[in-house]
Amino acid sequence: MKLAHLPGSRLVAVAALTIATALSASAAAPLKDKAGGKDHPLLSRYAGSVLYTYGASSLAQVELVDRSKDEPVKREVEGRISNRLYWGPQGISALEVFRNYQQALQAAGFETMFSCETRQCEKLRVQKLVQDFPREAKWAESDAIVNSTFNSGNQPGFHYLSARKQAGAAITYVQVALAERNDGRASQFVQIVEPAQAALGKVTVDAKSIGAGLQRDGKIALYGVNFDTNKAVLREDSATQLQSMAEALKAAPAMKVLIVGHTDNQGEIEANLVLSQKRAQAVVEALSGKYGIPAARLSARGVASFAPVSTNATEDGRGRNRRVELVVR
Repeated sequence: MKLAHLPGSRLVAVAALTIATALSASAAAPLKDKAGGKDHPLLSRYAGSVLYTYGASSLAQVELVDRSKDEPVKREVEGRISNRLYWGPQGISALEVFRNYQQALQAAGFETMFSCETRQCEKLRVQKLVQDFPREAKWAESDAIVNSTFNSGNQPGFHYLSARKQAGAAITYVQVALAERNDGRASQFVQIVEPAQAALGKVTVDAKSIGAGLQRDGKIALYGVNFDTNKAVLREDSATQLQSMAEALKAAPAMKVLIVGHTDNQGEIEANLVLSQKRAQAVVEALSGKYGIPAARLSARGVASFAPVSTNATEDGRGRNRRVELVVR
């Protein structure tokens, strides 16, 4: 059946029939956890619940509900995403499950951002705000049941909670949204957002672009020169970027450059000055010893976090600040 050729009213009817068929089939099937799935270490399921499906993203942006002037608003956060969809034990209300999540998060030191129970959620139309969250989440396997968890924002027994916990500059977020199913079980959409950063250094700048940047701006920032955390030993995946740097310098044999190491603001300044200097020196030694650039053309300087190009308040910003620069002398 090709739905694209059906009139609008029949499309709605077919979609409703698809969901109803899926719900009927799931009710008849024995309940068991989705193969390969388990609870997140941070937050267990309500006892007796079944893990219907799960999913994760190493780095992504998702929305949750926050409070602004006593009104619910969507807020975008970024990090490592873990998604869970549970069905509670039959006969246990969404409210009882909700109370347990509240207690568990409070005991773990989380601060509530926004929460509401059925009547207040309905008044503030919170379910309308979150109805697409399960559809937009990444799952190991999704279906009509997942997509209709908060179908049209009108599922009964809806409850919502978002919370955060900060440790230094890192923040972990949790949101839990519940509704009551027709079979007497509480659907539980649980999403955890943990601190994460992009794995930078996967894109290198070629020799031609390096040369053009040096001629145009007198400097160029490079993110393909990689070191392990708190170490000054070049990783093997730096070879491509080092080769391009060497080619650019060979194409301009009269040019002398500074190799400048930059860090983010994490840790002590003095330690970062030493680390950034050692990293810059490691690049100088590689370019002169392995790639044939005369050492007299190269000077190493480490400036720690004194010249940021982005905010150090976020993981993404700190990733941009950790870099090696070529600067024309």
